[in-house]
Amino acid sequence: MFSKILCLSFLIICNFYLRSQTSTNSLAVENYNKGVENSNAKNYELALSFYSRCIEADPNYVKAYYNRGNCKINLKDLHGALADFQQTITLDPEFAKAYLFKGYTQLLLEDHQNAISTFTQAITKDATLTKAFVNRGTAYMKVGNYEMAINDFTKAITMGEQSYSVYLNRGICKSKKEDYQNALADLNAASDLKPDQSISSAEKAKIYLKLEKWNEAISELTIGIRKNPADAELYHQRGFAKLMMEDLNAALLDFAICLQLKPEHQAALQNKALTSFKLGKHEDAVMDYSQLLKLDSDNELYYIQRGISYLEVKQYEKALDDFSEAIHQKSDFAEAYFNRANAYTKLLDHKKACKDIKESAKLGYRPAFAHVDNLCN
Repeated sequence: MFSKILCLSFLIICNFYLRSQTSTNSLAVENYNKGVENSNAKNYELALSFYSRCIEADPNYVKAYYNRGNCKINLKDLHGALADFQQTITLDPEFAKAYLFKGYTQLLLEDHQNAISTFTQAITKDATLTKAFVNRGTAYMKVGNYEMAINDFTKAITMGEQSYSVYLNRGICKSKKEDYQNALADLNAASDLKPDQSISSAEKAKIYLKLEKWNEAISELTIGIRKNPADAELYHQRGFAKLMMEDLNAALLDFAICLQLKPEHQAALQNKALTSFKLGKHEDAVMDYSQLLKLDSDNELYYIQRGISYLEVKQYEKALDDFSEAIHQKSDFAEAYFNRANAYTKLLDHKKACKDIKESAKLGYRPAFAHVDNLCN
């Protein structure tokens, strides 16, 4: 009798357990479906809460972890997303897209080497995952392995990925490899796919600048500026190309616009100072070099250039101070001795002028040779 009661009790317990499991699975499915509905509506916070309830009801619900990870990416919780994709893989090691999104999250976290490894696992699980090649190519690009990046981007293109970013990135990689003609072809393809984007024009301009094709660079940069007039660097690069063509006033204008947009742009300030110097606008050059020296007080070339500008505006004592500082920073700076000799001459201190011009000549500065006799007799 006791054994029958025990057996019956066991059956009752089993039936209760099965009913409980059925109820739990039903609850998990219900929450999962609500999560999907809200994910599709881009209500990611609400979707995340439903996926979390689904996981509470069924801790082995693989797709709930996967979808919750995607919600967390959209909510910028990258470490949380990474944990969810890893759990997805733990529960289902053959889930190729989980590897894809885990790698994508690592890419966003700038963990490039691990991203490469994870994308490789995704490709091993499913060689048709085009995005795995695209993203692995991007990771290779980030670590400077341009050859492998080009291979992955090319593979993605042959698989039908005719996207702006793939052609743009492959073009950039080819440019890094100095394969300029093929790089330009890819960048042109990117421009055709997204004519309103300035990046492809900027990248083409970089190639033309390297090739010293100033007119072509100016043309591309002008297109880029028209598309994105707030990009300070485009004005700086166009100004540089104009400077190289000796179109100094136009260059000066571009450098000024660049600095209006980005006052801390040191290269633009340096080129603006040089352009003002070349134009004979020495008061402007003095102000520019003074600003540069606030950013880099150990640059002896800035002292030389400002000193020469001080000479031009007849501020000889200030010129003398700048040339002396340049010599203090670089004791064998022949050009600084030459210019300080000039400053001493303006101040009628011929003895010191003679000493400096001799030192300049001794250091091999050719322009000094012709002045030794005049200044020392």
